[in-house]
Amino acid sequence: MTSISKLLVVVLATVAVLIVAVFGQQLPQPVDHRSEFVRRAGTSLQLSGKPFRYSGPNIEWLGLEAYGPHDPLGPRYPTHFEVDDALDTAKEMGARVVRSQTLGDSVGCELCIEPRLGVFNPDAFKPIDYAIKAAHDRGIRLIVTLAGDCATCALSGPGEYLEWTHQRDFKAFFTDPAVIAAFEKHIAAVVNHKNGLTGVPYKDDPTILAWENCNMCGLGIVWTSPSRDLAPYLPWVDIIGKFIKSVDARHLYLDTTGFFRYDNSALDAKTPDLITFEYYPHWDALVSAGQKTTAQTFSQDAAAVTRHGKAYIINEFGWDVTDWPTRDDLQAVLHTMETDPNISGDDYWALQAHADSFGWQPIPANVSNAAYAQKGESGHWWALYYGGLTTLVNTSDDMRARAQQLRNHAYAMAGIPVPPHQVPPPPVITTKGIGLIGWRGSAGAVSYSVQRQVGEYGPWETICDRCATDADAPWPDPKPAMMLGVKYRVIAYNADGTPSAPSAAR
Repeated sequence: MTSISKLLVVVLATVAVLIVAVFGQQLPQPVDHRSEFVRRAGTSLQLSGKPFRYSGPNIEWLGLEAYGPHDPLGPRYPTHFEVDDALDTAKEMGARVVRSQTLGDSVGCELCIEPRLGVFNPDAFKPIDYAIKAAHDRGIRLIVTLAGDCATCALSGPGEYLEWTHQRDFKAFFTDPAVIAAFEKHIAAVVNHKNGLTGVPYKDDPTILAWENCNMCGLGIVWTSPSRDLAPYLPWVDIIGKFIKSVDARHLYLDTTGFFRYDNSALDAKTPDLITFEYYPHWDALVSAGQKTTAQTFSQDAAAVTRHGKAYIINEFGWDVTDWPTRDDLQAVLHTMETDPNISGDDYWALQAHADSFGWQPIPANVSNAAYAQKGESGHWWALYYGGLTTLVNTSDDMRARAQQLRNHAYAMAGIPVPPHQVPPPPVITTKGIGLIGWRGSAGAVSYSVQRQVGEYGPWETICDRCATDADAPWPDPKPAMMLGVKYRVIAYNADGTPSAPSAAR
């Protein structure tokens, strides 16, 4: 190389370094919005001054398992793995917001936030602290319910306050000063709690998108008031709203009483930022006020709410075959949500996680009667397992396909192109017997391969080529090698067919 050529190489290299040094520093860096609050701007939501729309799941049990849907093995606190797995799955499905009732409501049990009137359990806040931090780490916002579904309380969560204050009439939850004061004391304990992991009081944590007053508690009034005169009970919405905003002026306030469906004047309440209803054709006979729930129902309610200057979201909707018989029916609903600008967000009911040991969490509100599973209250129709699970109502293939519809929908709501599926984390083998293995599932996985090694230096042989799912664990080796020194490893695959790294051998 000539001296001129060498000089030219040096000059070009120097210019390249200068370009990187000067212009590289000017490249826009990703903005971390996790420290910013979601705000209401008129009838829509904004984050950092830009429109914020979302879809995601309900994960009812993030604070306490088996408190809402009855489970004879509960209640119990969820493990860190269950919380992480559920939120990782939600993130993979495009979720920006998760609603979880037990992050703010659990009453009347020893593991509850409020086991007895005015007594608050510091241990109950530990899993809640963890879930809020885990959501923050993933950039997921939370809707926190303050009075929700207590499976063992008469008249659900609100009923426990009535029991504590010796009231027998459900209407007292909305009118009796002693009952209201008891509920406000619970609200204050939750809103003012300081997260033991982050040091941030809940009222100052932008991970929380909204405080929700109750889970459709207005239905109790509708069912116990033959005259359907709701006027004496509507002020409760602002009583609770004013109290929440007196201790926390930054978070949004969500009214989920459902009153507006039965009395349009409920939309004139002053304090709510958000108003919602819950949508299940499965329950039309109970909650629809004589209306059949269709895709158009969502737009009708959205128009009614936004005409009154509030933002409208869908706190719960069914995704399954008992609600929408075909996937085309479900797609029509999702398309309506995506294209109606009056709909700011939605959360389907309800996402389950992998179990700590192997397979999936048990079906919530499990039953053995197929007829009841089709028509009654059971996770056989509403519990969503991302990789698919055959229940008394749903097939694994249909569940898995609908999960992908919900994933595409979430990205459409966010205005983001649907990305490739994330590579699942390596599975973890937790159980090994003679010719039998179980593994802790991988978030985002839809199938698994199993490999076997006989002898310390033997080759790895694929004995199950993407033939297993989480519903198959523990998995039996069809030709077990009955000798010492047999090891297995498992590989997870996402919906694109992309494999994870293999599990550690065991």
